[in-house]
Amino acid sequence: MMMRTIKKAVALALVAVLGVALLTGCNTNGGDGVHAQGITDDEIRIGMVFPVSGWAAFFGVPIHDGIEAVLNRANAHGGIGGRQINFIFYDDQGLPEVGHVLIETLLEEDRVFALMGISGGQAAMSLDYMLDFGVPILNITGGAGFLYSEYDPGSMLFNIQPSNNIDSPLLLARALATPVFGPNRDQYLPEDGIIGFLTAPTEAGFELAAVLESVATEIGVRDRIIVDFATADIYPTMVHQMMTAGVSTLIYAGMGGMAISAAMYDAGWYVPLFATYGLSTITSWSVETYSPQRPIFANIWAEDTSPQALEMLRDMRDSLNYLPRISSAEADGYIDNGFARAGYLTGMVMVEALQRFVDLGLDFTWENFVTAMEHAPFSLGGTPTFSYANGRRMGVESLALWEFWVNAQGEAEVAIVSEFSDLEEILAPWRARTGR
Repeated sequence: MMMRTIKKAVALALVAVLGVALLTGCNTNGGDGVHAQGITDDEIRIGMVFPVSGWAAFFGVPIHDGIEAVLNRANAHGGIGGRQINFIFYDDQGLPEVGHVLIETLLEEDRVFALMGISGGQAAMSLDYMLDFGVPILNITGGAGFLYSEYDPGSMLFNIQPSNNIDSPLLLARALATPVFGPNRDQYLPEDGIIGFLTAPTEAGFELAAVLESVATEIGVRDRIIVDFATADIYPTMVHQMMTAGVSTLIYAGMGGMAISAAMYDAGWYVPLFATYGLSTITSWSVETYSPQRPIFANIWAEDTSPQALEMLRDMRDSLNYLPRISSAEADGYIDNGFARAGYLTGMVMVEALQRFVDLGLDFTWENFVTAMEHAPFSLGGTPTFSYANGRRMGVESLALWEFWVNAQGEAEVAIVSEFSDLEEILAPWRARTGR
């Protein structure tokens, strides 16, 4: 059984032994070699600060549960080389200032070996502190571009999901290059068609807009883009404005899929809707506001239809059996929850990385965490292979196109309608067709 205790003090004798380790991040662990903090003969302490209450609980709870289920299963199967994973978790309630204090607690009192998670607020407030401390970080929800690097040797920040700098340009490319327009949904966006882009007035939203505008300028379509920032309470107003402006398709970069589709439904606005990868889950949309005249698409970084992906989902469901506090029905529901899937995938990367220490005969040091992560690419069912070799810290870089629809029985269905591709692969046919 996984330990979820929170240690509030350290015995004086242990402090004396680890005095140097507080400064260096490493300590000598008996005769078992040199290990970083958080490693004993029988445990590996992994920490996480994440919102499972408050406004962000809708994504925090399933991500946390997906991670915990995987770590619980690893423990039930003998742990990592005989060591049990001690998952120490704190709820920051979606408040970055609370999260900062709790991250300090994890690193300086609980003395964890590695961190998982990072919400956007944590990244903005606490990233410098975490990096200065030197702890390895497995990042799942902060898509901000400053977290990602194509070349940063020795960096302890390992991203899994795509960057915002990849997400919104790919949506622009999909809108330009996907034949879903016209009465039969088999035509391309007209050469003079206007593309609307709606996102939140937040740091993430500004970044998503800026990189989309940059790519639009580069490929010569900036004059056809209308960019707006709005919160959900004024979506009806924004929809009306875009209708009046003659927008032919909407790119939506936010988390309120049901809210924006409801606003479009109420306004009778029938144009294709392209959404960011955070909305590539069946639970993000409503059957009540769907219309085949308003097709709904989203980027996706972990598909669920190929044989490899279906095997991944079966394995995810198996891992959820090791989370006894949720019911079987809740576990079944998590299979269709994109956030729970993201948590599962993050847990799988952590377990594989820790197992590489054992397989490669490495001491559990932070420097060797880099070695373990860079040793080989990660190939998880449903995702493109991604690699951290040679200082690359980009995570998944190719996305597929996902579609939501409602069948004749009134049931929601989803499918992958275009394979994993990068920006230039998507734009190539459009360039050939338009001569751009």
